[in-house]
Amino acid sequence: MYTSTEIAERIKSTAKSKNIAIKDMLVSCTLNKNAIFTMASGGSMPKADNLAKIADYLDCSVDYLLGRTGTPEIDPTNKLQAEFFKIFQKLSFEEQVNLMNIAIQKVD
Repeated sequence: MYTSTEIAERIKSTAKSKNIAIKDMLVSCTLNKNAIFTMASGGSMPKADNLAKIADYLDCSVDYLLGRTGTPEIDPTNKLQAEFFKIFQKLSFEEQVNLMNIAIQKVD
């Protein structure tokens, strides 16, 4: 099972290894300035969307922050897919349909 203290330690150590200030990360992720302190003291688990924001900022996987894997690197295929879906979601429904039709034509 995951504990907030372990997650906070992973976040802090990853940020430190990348010379990222926790305060800057929290501001950029629009999180409370005490979020890591609260986690570290066992106060609360981070919400999934907040953990994803932190992982994106630190350029590591959520699985790494949760302790499910020992390597912070993101599978490049998964990273590419994630970037594609971020862009895809910003498109209008009509643009999404058009893009899907193009993709289907390329596969056939």
